[in-house]
Amino acid sequence: MKIAVVGSGVAGLASTWALNEYSDHEVHLYEAEDRIGGHANTVLLPARAGFEECHVDTAFIAFNRCTYPNFLQFLRLDPAIRILSTSMSFSVSRDNGFFEWSGKNIRSIFCQRKRLLDPSMWILLYDIMRFNMCARRLLDGPAELGLSIGEYLHREGYSDSFRDNYLLPMTAGIWSTPPDAFAMTFPAQTLIQFMMNHQLLRVIGKSEWLTIAGGSQEYIKRIIEALPRDQLHLSTPVQSLTNIGDAAAPQILLTTATGESEAFDRVIFSCHSDAALSILKAGGGLTDEEHQILGAFRWNENECVLHYDEEMMPKNREAWSCWNYLAESSVDEYGETRLNPPRLSITFGMNALQHLSYAKHGPVLVTLNPPYEPRPEMIIGRWKYDHPLLDANAKRSQALLKCIQGVRSIYYAGAYLKYGFHEDGFTTGLEAAEAVAASCSSSLRLPFFVVRDGGQSPKAVSPIWCRIAALAFDMLEMSGIRRVVGSLLGSVMAAVRWIFSFWADMKM
Repeated sequence: MKIAVVGSGVAGLASTWALNEYSDHEVHLYEAEDRIGGHANTVLLPARAGFEECHVDTAFIAFNRCTYPNFLQFLRLDPAIRILSTSMSFSVSRDNGFFEWSGKNIRSIFCQRKRLLDPSMWILLYDIMRFNMCARRLLDGPAELGLSIGEYLHREGYSDSFRDNYLLPMTAGIWSTPPDAFAMTFPAQTLIQFMMNHQLLRVIGKSEWLTIAGGSQEYIKRIIEALPRDQLHLSTPVQSLTNIGDAAAPQILLTTATGESEAFDRVIFSCHSDAALSILKAGGGLTDEEHQILGAFRWNENECVLHYDEEMMPKNREAWSCWNYLAESSVDEYGETRLNPPRLSITFGMNALQHLSYAKHGPVLVTLNPPYEPRPEMIIGRWKYDHPLLDANAKRSQALLKCIQGVRSIYYAGAYLKYGFHEDGFTTGLEAAEAVAASCSSSLRLPFFVVRDGGQSPKAVSPIWCRIAALAFDMLEMSGIRRVVGSLLGSVMAAVRWIFSFWADMKM
């Protein structure tokens, strides 16, 4: 059969790899842009005075052993692809350094020594421990299915400091979504399931994160080199799809933006849902189900800037981490202060993330939606990426996608169909390839077994010590002991601050 794959992001690359190398089908890969890879975009940071050039990823950067099983199995097929350990430390820098902290170690937590006497900082740490122990219980029953994370935090009495200086920044950073209203309406079970799967609720130990030496371009080369040159169509936007032929021999007429048309037996949409919807509309055969399901997904555009301006990092160097959340407070139309902006800003420290020597390459930074412009002479390039907003409507459409999968000989793949990550895109690409092969009774001989749940563990049971700790936190909350102790500590810290202030005034 002749198969078209529309979109060369990770899902399209996975489908192309599987069908091109492990079946007898003829595969054509269509890409609207002039490069392959989507969010897997490795670019060259050129040499500058005193520093050598290097390759840097600007979107997809890291993965881990636990929740990327299929992608990791694929990488291990090629011994030339080197996999390196990396870190995923996280920091928050607010209002040009007024408030900063990082979770790397005790020194970075209190990188601003004055926070040792700040009650809200201690409440933040207490609530992080409580959340890590107690939140996983939300996965136990279906009764909480419609609960948003904002509703959960309010119901359980979590502090504003925990919300604004930990959970919202982390949630926004993970999904590259706005950290204000959307993050608060995010499905609580989805977030907590993700955090549990990725070992972000661990109190003891850390999960191991990985990166590809030389960048994600290394695995893209592996796939594209095996695809015949005349079957790769770069800078070729697909305009429309139209069903032709009869029921006995159905075909799809694919028409590009330049007006060229070609018939295919099957088509895999590995582009974003809105792009697929637009192409189907242009073809004239869009069904109500296709419109309803694909139209429910929303997307958020983000700008990535590759630069070497260290002003885009926390002011306190002890807080420097791999992920550095940047926020500027603002006043809304009602005169209320908004701590978290409507747009996510985060700087990735690529020296640590991708083993780029500071002495050899200088500072290498990627900032998502800079809150202010890096110095122009330090900017290397800009790229825009769309990320899915995985709200309640998106989760419903994910469950309904099976109703249109394979209908009219059209299949769908993409990270937006699961949790929104590279593994999800890769897995759905493999699943679409398997479905295409099954539709024509042909075999797809993949070199490894495809893990269906992407390494997720919905039935994972918390260890007994964790459940005991959660009960202890429940007792502290219900008895009011936490509030009493918190109030007492607040008074003591206020007195200590007054003594220090009085002593400083006396010295002057």
